[in-house]
Amino acid sequence: MGSSTSFALSLSGGGVCSLAYAGFDEVLRQHKMDPACYAGLSGGAILAVLLASNMTADNILKFFLHLKTFKILNTHLSHIEIIDHTKLILLLRDLLPYKTFEDLPTRAAVFASDVTKKEPVLINTGDIASALVASCSLFPLLQPVKRRGILLGDGGMTVYYGANYIRQLGFKKVVGVDVTGLSVGPVYGLLSALYKQINTTLSENARHELEEWPVDVDVRITFPRQSIFSLQRKAHHFVNFGRKTAQTYLSRLQHLASPPQH
Repeated sequence: MGSSTSFALSLSGGGVCSLAYAGFDEVLRQHKMDPACYAGLSGGAILAVLLASNMTADNILKFFLHLKTFKILNTHLSHIEIIDHTKLILLLRDLLPYKTFEDLPTRAAVFASDVTKKEPVLINTGDIASALVASCSLFPLLQPVKRRGILLGDGGMTVYYGANYIRQLGFKKVVGVDVTGLSVGPVYGLLSALYKQINTTLSENARHELEEWPVDVDVRITFPRQSIFSLQRKAHHFVNFGRKTAQTYLSRLQHLASPPQH
C-alpha cells in the first residue's frame, strides 16, 4: 500500500513524444521525489516500464534507437499490419533489462484495451514485452495481441490516466502526465487520419476521466508542431521539454509528496 507521501506517476500516450516523460521523471528524482509506481499506455507504457527499471534518460534514448529497425517490419502478406508484432515482442524481450513485472525494482502497470468488451485492462504481472506490444497495438501499425486469452489493443482507445485503477492498487495519490501539442507534421493520407483518430479518442477519454476520476496533479507537456517521426532529430528536444515542464510543476509536486500537517 502507498504511504501518505508516495504517489504513482501515470503516463498517457504520445508515440515518440513520450520520451518527454523521461526528462520529467529525471527532475523528480533529482529532487528526491521518486514515484512509488509507474503506469502508462501506448508510448507511455514503454516509458513506465523503462523508468520502473531505473533507466536514465540517456539509456532510454538508446533503447528507442534500437527499436528503430527494419527488422520488425511485417514481411508476411497474410498478416495485415505494418509492424510484425511477434518480431517486436522478441526484440523487446531481448532489450528489456527486466522480463517480468515481478522483477522490476519499482512497481509498474500497463494499460491495454479489451477489443471485444471495449474496456481497459490493467496489466501488472507476467511478461512485460507482450504487455507493451498489446498497449501499443493500434491497427494498421500493429494487430491486436492475444494475451492470456484476451484480445488486446492500444490502451489509448479506452483509458487516459486510469487513476481509478491505479488507486485500486493502493496508491491514493496519482500524478498524470500527457504530451500535448502533438501534430502529424508532414504525414498525410491514412497515417494522418489515424493520428487524428488517436487525438480525438484521447481527448474524449480525458474529458470523461478527469470529470469522474481526477488525478491529484494533471501535467501537460506542450511542444508545438513536432513530428512524431523525427526520432533522431527530436529525441533530445522531447526530453528537454519534459525537464522544463517538471521545473514549472515542482512546487505543486513537492506539496503533494510532503507528509500531511498535524
